Amino acid sequence: MNAFVHQVEMKLPEPEATERLRRIQSWCADWEIGFRMLDRQPYSESVRLAFEDRRLARAFIGHFGGVLVDELEVEDAMAADAAFEDVYERLAREFNA
Repeated sequence: MNAFVHQVEMKLPEPEATERLRRIQSWCADWEIGFRMLDRQPYSESVRLAFEDRRLARAFIGHFGGVLVDELEVEDAMAADAAFEDVYERLAREFNA
């Protein structure tokens, strides 16, 4: 199971993305906060970062802004991904049989 379930969504316009991501990386490293940057949706200024601990996600929001993503939304997406993988694996087995 993925431990990085506490997600923060924030706006990150392209012109300032490089510098802001550098500051985020530096701040998280200074505080020894593990995080993962999730894929950015095409043509969107929104990005999601995932944290292992809800308190760390809230600390990030306090420093950089953003909003905490509803945990039910994250759980539903993870369940859908798992179901899709199961279907994909079943189809692969049938194809290779």
